[in-house]
Amino acid sequence: MTPKPGPKLAATPQLGLPFVQQGPAHDLTYYIGICTVFAGYHKRWPTPQATREEFRAARIMGYDGRRLAREVRFPSPELEADPSYQALQERCRADGIDDGIDLAMLDPRHRSVLRDDVVAELFESLALPDDAAPGSVRYATGLAAHAPDELTLHFGEAIRTRAVEAAGLDPFDPKVLRHTFSIRVHANDELKQFIDRVGMAYRSSDGLLADHYRLEASDDGRLHIRYQMVEGSRYAGRFDPERETARLADMLAAGLGLARADRRDDAAGEPNARVAAPRAGGDAELQRQLRMLTLDGCSLKLPIQALSRLPDITLAVEEAGGVYRPRRQQFDFPDNETAADALAQLLAHYDRKPGR
Repeated sequence: MTPKPGPKLAATPQLGLPFVQQGPAHDLTYYIGICTVFAGYHKRWPTPQATREEFRAARIMGYDGRRLAREVRFPSPELEADPSYQALQERCRADGIDDGIDLAMLDPRHRSVLRDDVVAELFESLALPDDAAPGSVRYATGLAAHAPDELTLHFGEAIRTRAVEAAGLDPFDPKVLRHTFSIRVHANDELKQFIDRVGMAYRSSDGLLADHYRLEASDDGRLHIRYQMVEGSRYAGRFDPERETARLADMLAAGLGLARADRRDDAAGEPNARVAAPRAGGDAELQRQLRMLTLDGCSLKLPIQALSRLPDITLAVEEAGGVYRPRRQQFDFPDNETAADALAQLLAHYDRKPGR
């Protein structure tokens, strides 16, 4: 006698995990749980291009990458009210991301930032670079090369300007410019571990850190790790702009050999000029560095090498109608023809021999 088939078993949920909710209300933990299960099976974080079959293979039913990304980017009232989701939104805004949260932002590597005390420790190590000793490795500016764990830190223009003024220094003194754009910090172990943990392109052990990265401290208190040779950066944490402005001012004021802005006369009794205008001809170094400028549309781009005569070049190009964009390392003109004419005139002017 053939036994009768038993009753069909009802399908059971496939996400019966302690960190994944089964009810209708889905908070941030629910979506992170889905991504974690997917990553545990496929060894990669899900993307909007992930197929329904890939989710089924990971025993996640009813989802594909597009649906998951849509629910995260356009939250339900329950998800929008979740404090963890709101904190992630604030984190993204701090990183300059205002167009919503995507799946990559749920990745723990993305959500990780440096603790405030770690950032404070980085700023405690602020130091002015030293001039290179005879026979040692140096840059074109004459400054000593970075030590293995040193990084350049670029302050925002507002912080730098306020600090220089508070220190009573001449903001246009070439030595002041050279030092304030080359502030050094010592990379602590937490920063190097952070670089490795969040998956940046170069590991902290791959040669000299300064060859790959620099730090940027923006005027609104955001600290970023930026690549030196390729596009891109990574938000790392926050700092107090007012406190670091005061710290930078104190450090600059104590710097040896930096000219004071409030001096009235120089040793010869002549008034202190802002920056002496470079003269035509007779300056081989200036001529050589001017020829390193390249025309790019309506802009004159600076070379990748540091220029020791940058203050003189800036003054000359601005007098020719260019506007200096430090972050882009270029001078912008109204149109292509004006930029080309300015470059030709500068080269002709400073290539003339004295007395002609």
